[in-house]
This record gives sequence, C-alpha cells and structure tokens, in this order.
Amino acid sequence: MCIKTLNSWEISGSAYSHDDILQNGSRMFSGNGYMGMRGTVDEASAEDMVSLIVNGMYDRYADKWREPVNIPNPLCIRLSPRGKSGIFSLHDGEYKIRSHEQKIDYRYGLFSRRTTWKTDGNEITVESCRFVSMENEHLLCSKYVVTSDSDFSVSVQTLIDSDVYDCNGPHFKLVTQHAVEADGGLYTVCRYRTLENKIPFSVAQYVSGGRKEIILTKKKPFVLYVYGAVYCGIDYDSDNRITAEKIGGDAFNCLNKSVADGFDALYLAHRKKWDAVWRDGDVVIEGDSKAQEDVRYSLYQLHCTAPRGQKDLSVPARGLSGQTYKGAVFWDTEMFILPYFLYTDPGTAKNFIRYRIKTLAGALRKAKSYGYIGAFYAWESQETGDDACSDYNVTDVFTKRPLRTYFKDKQIHISAAVVYAIKEYIDATEDYSILLEGGFEVIAECALFYLSRCVYLPLRQWYEFHDVTGPDEYHERVDNNAYTNRMALFTFETLLTYWDDFLKDDNTFILNTAKKIKLEKYIPLMQDVAKKIYIPQPESDDPRHHNVIPQFDGYFSLEDCSLNDVKKRLLDPKEYWGGANGVASQTQISKQADVVLMLAVFDDEYGKQVKDANYAYYLPRTEHGSSLSSCMYGLLACRTGNKKDAYAFFKKTAETDLSGDSKQFAGLIYIGGTHPAAEGGTWIMVVNGFCGYKCRNGEISLSPDLPESWKSVTFTAKVRGTDYLITVTKEGYEICRK
Repeated sequence: MCIKTLNSWEISGSAYSHDDILQNGSRMFSGNGYMGMRGTVDEASAEDMVSLIVNGMYDRYADKWREPVNIPNPLCIRLSPRGKSGIFSLHDGEYKIRSHEQKIDYRYGLFSRRTTWKTDGNEITVESCRFVSMENEHLLCSKYVVTSDSDFSVSVQTLIDSDVYDCNGPHFKLVTQHAVEADGGLYTVCRYRTLENKIPFSVAQYVSGGRKEIILTKKKPFVLYVYGAVYCGIDYDSDNRITAEKIGGDAFNCLNKSVADGFDALYLAHRKKWDAVWRDGDVVIEGDSKAQEDVRYSLYQLHCTAPRGQKDLSVPARGLSGQTYKGAVFWDTEMFILPYFLYTDPGTAKNFIRYRIKTLAGALRKAKSYGYIGAFYAWESQETGDDACSDYNVTDVFTKRPLRTYFKDKQIHISAAVVYAIKEYIDATEDYSILLEGGFEVIAECALFYLSRCVYLPLRQWYEFHDVTGPDEYHERVDNNAYTNRMALFTFETLLTYWDDFLKDDNTFILNTAKKIKLEKYIPLMQDVAKKIYIPQPESDDPRHHNVIPQFDGYFSLEDCSLNDVKKRLLDPKEYWGGANGVASQTQISKQADVVLMLAVFDDEYGKQVKDANYAYYLPRTEHGSSLSSCMYGLLACRTGNKKDAYAFFKKTAETDLSGDSKQFAGLIYIGGTHPAAEGGTWIMVVNGFCGYKCRNGEISLSPDLPESWKSVTFTAKVRGTDYLITVTKEGYEICRK
C-alpha cells in the first residue's frame, strides 16, 4: 500500500490489489451524514465491496445478523470496447492497466480517479470525479470523461447497480423500474422495498446523452454526467402512510432540479457547505504539516458521517463506510465522538442524545429481559434500541465454530456513557431543554438500572458491581471493574443533582416524569448507594503496585507477562485474544485503555502520582487492540508530561484510517471500515490533550504543552451560545470572541 499526500487536503493511491481496493474503500470514503459511499471506482462491483449506506436503515435476512441496507449504486458506469464483453476494470483481464491513481480531496469530499488501459494498440483513459452533496443530502453527482489515443468505439453501460455486497443479505427487492428520456438524457427510477420491515425506498439516476455506444475521436474527451438520488421511507415523519410512488416522485424531482442546475453549480453549492463546516470546526496547526493533514482528515471523516440537521440519528461505530459491526451505534459516540461536535456543532451533538431518547424503549426492554428495572442500553444499537449484538460474535479460527461472548450481557457501562453525554451537553450549552425532551427520563432510568444491578455487602457496608465486562473486552465477567463502578456513581450523582435542582424549581414536567416512573420512592436508596459505591483505590501496601488502581478484583493475581509473550502463544494471527480460552484472558494484558480511561475522564479526582503510576503500569500491559485506546493513553500522556509518548499516540490515533494498520478481523469476522471514534479521539488529543482545554460551568481553561515542532494551534469552541477562537502557542494562549 502506497498512499501519498498530494497537498494539505488530498491523499492519493496508485495500488489496486484486492486488499488495496478494500482499504481505499474506507480511506477514500465520502458522505454527508445522510448517506455515505465507499471510495470505489465507477465500474466496481460487489466483489470490491461497493457500499452506499443510508444512516438508520436496517434489515434482517432470515436468521442472520441485522445490518444496514446497502443501497443500489446509481453512479455505476462500465466501459468496454465495442463488440467485446470484458470491461475496463482494476482486475486482471484482457485489458492491461498502464497507470492508475485515485484520490480524495477531503476539504470538499471530492473523490476522483484516473486510469489508463492498453487495448489493441490503443490507450483508453477514464478520468472521473464525484461527490455526495452536502447541499442536498439525497444527491450524488459524477462527471465521467473518456479519452482515446486514436479513433475508437466503446460501449457504455450506466446502471443502478443492485448487485451489491452484503455481509448478511439480501435486504431488498425491486418493485418497479421506470425510464424516460428528457432534458437531453435518460432518467431511471427504481423503487425497492426492504425484506424485513417492508420499508420503501427509491434510487433514481440521470445520465446525460443516454447513449449506449460512443465513437471516440482521437484525443478528444467525451464527457458523461451521472446524477443519483436516494429517498427512503424513514426520511418521512409519517412512515406508514408514505407511498412508494411519493418516494419515487421525490427522487425524480430531485434529479430534475439538479439537471437544470448543472454539475458546476451543484458542486459550487456543495463546496460552500463544506466551507461553512471548516469555518466553524477547523483545527489549524502551525509547524507540523503532517499533523495538520492528519487532523483535518480525521475531522473530514467525522463530518461525512455526522447526521447534521437530522433528529434521532447517531454515528455508527464504523460510520457509514459499510455493514461492519451491523452498522450499530456503540458507546463510542458519547465518549469519543460527541466532544468534538459539542464544542463546534452542538446541534448535531444534541441529535446524538435525541437518538438515545428515541431508543429508550429498547433499553427498557433489554433491562427487563435480564430481570432488572430501568434502562440497560444496547451494546450494539440500531434504530429501535434493541440490542443487535449476538451471543456469538467471534468465530474460533481452529474449529470454525462461533464462540460465546458476553459483550451485550455484561458491558453495562454503556448506560452511564449516555448519561455522561447528556450532562456534558448541558454543561457546555446550558440547554436544559434536552431534559424536557426526555433526557431526564433517560438519566432516571439509567440510575434505576444501576440501582437494580448493584449488590450490597453487609460485612463491608458498601455496594459493588459483579459479573461485568469493562472497556477491556479480553477480561469478561469480572467483579468491580473500576471504570464501570465510577461511571455508575457518576450516573447517580447526575440524577441526584438534577433531582435536587428541579425540586427547588418545582419543575412540573420533571416531577410528573418522576412520578410516572415511580422514581421518588427510590431516591433515598440512590442517595445511600451514591455514598457507598466501592471504587477501587490505588494500592498502598504492595510496593510492586504502589499507587496503581486494580482494573478489577483479582487483576493483580493474573499472570504478569509481556505483550510479546502473549503474541508468541498465538497459533493463528486471526485468533481472538479474549473469551474463556483466549491467550490474554488469564493474563494482565488488556485490549485497550480501561483504568487509564477512568483517569482521563475523571482527571480532577486523581493526583499526578497516581496518574504517573497507572500510566507506567498499564502502558506495557495494553495491546491497543481497539481504535479507542490510543487517544486515551495519549491524553493521559499529555497530563503526565510524557510528550514523546503523547505524540506517538496522537499519530497512531490520527492515522488509523490512513495507515491501514488497524485490525481488519476479529476471529474470522471482517471488522474493517472507517473509525469515527479514532477521528474524534484525534480532536480530543489535540484540544484536550496538547492544548489542555477544559470547560467547566461555562468557564474555559487551558494548560497547554504543545509538541516540540508545533508553533501554534488554533481552534474554535462554542460555549453557552458564545463562539470563541482560541490560539495556543509555546508562550501561552489567547481566547477571543468570534
């Protein structure tokens, strides 16, 4: 894999092996939050993992996993010599590739390619570019240019390609297809319906000229414009009353207007939207051009996926880059992605919370299914909030049998992450309306869940949480995971704070909500639990672990070996490290930041000696097998003065999708795609880490410690309705109102 940086806003690649095609599909992804398209070339087929994903649209086939619906591709163009069947493609065939380059301009989300083939003594070159419109969320636009070294006849096939790649499909069927010639081209409208929930959707295509055969004149470019429009039943408030005809009509009308506007005008409007995005959310680094590129690429990926202007949607763990992880929303959104939007686009951050409010019913059902009260949020959440996570998430590489995992059963910290997001949002915006929209009920139900989940030890006179899995998934079903216990306490503290405040204000809505869920009778017990939750403390007696917080009960009694020792025990590189028999499960080797995450989140509660000791202890014992890990280690490295480590973790985080070094498999399951949590973690490292930015009670503070090569960092922050422009240098910082 050879990826080049062309300038501060573009990357390119010239390799086209199968692995390169898959990696570039993620690396050169483009989107607008409503939908996302992988960075595959015009003629690509299902084997290349072409993907067009609409946020929030799911389907289940037979008894397989539910996953996002891969929408038919309306920008598919295939070219072949006239009278021959084979097409010009990136795969080995009768037409030899002379050169190939594809790139993404991540300032404006413009994907382009240039490929030259040799055939019959002639050279054919295809140059194309496309964008997923930021101005019109339903629109995709492509410009396709063919040039020949001599007069040459070619056949052109433009189609809405429904032969899509699915992890667990198929997911739709064609209902009707209608074509009409108008405006100097061909309109095609296809109406589909999903198989599980019968959701109607339409994909429309306009092709300029509409010709099937072209006689190319030597050295004279032939230009083809292709527009696509996607409309889905979930786009409409009255889902069950919307008709397929209405959806198809909207798709046609979208294209009809777009054709009248023309490609250049559509692209200009798209660029203006991106300019506004960068005006409000850019981070400018002086002194380190590569770091600048990495940061902007990360922010680009976030904006391609974030559902701006759309209520009740969130960011899936792999964005909109495919069907990996079932397109589900994890705790990644609240803990790693929300902070960037919270201070640059709080309306989008609010949408993340509205998604959790909308899916509260699913969280209530999940808790009830385990015999608890309150809200146990899904580990893998789709549109209803019911848990999409299966009991068997990993396949044994030796027996090829599925392995029982306990991700959805025991990772109870997700409910606290939801509460954390609500509290952080209110602190940053002072927008209490989110509580009236259902946020308070979410907090209360999450607190009730933890109340029913904790156990009281009368001899110790405190409360504990048993049989849980913390962020470190290699150690399942442990007692008193430090991060989990502290986050549960945070949930109680948040509820009790708002409870007291609203009692004073005599807020009718809150009191009625409390009455509805019978909260009042539990308040005294919650107050007691909040005072007596056991939070693992730094060791003081054992010099080997002085000031180190045990990750969970019995952690220090596990085998203390090196990461290399564990790697040597692998019999297969795709082996799963966790579970009952994984190579790491009986050792102190962790998958990702766990105690370190707790110290990063609750920074003000721990002194430097404790942070230093835990950073030093857990660093060599962590695999960083998750893209969530490096940014938290990097953040703590900033706060402990480990500047060299901090910069290395920043690079690892920021280049997760650029390098292609992230995990592509868990067992035999493909887990590739983009990593929005790492992209959010990049912003966290720069702004919260190197710049030391904090905001508490509406007050901004900074304690910067920039990398040696960085001259300055400039970023924006929206705090309680005021826009700030903040510049940090080696000498200090400046906070200005915009």
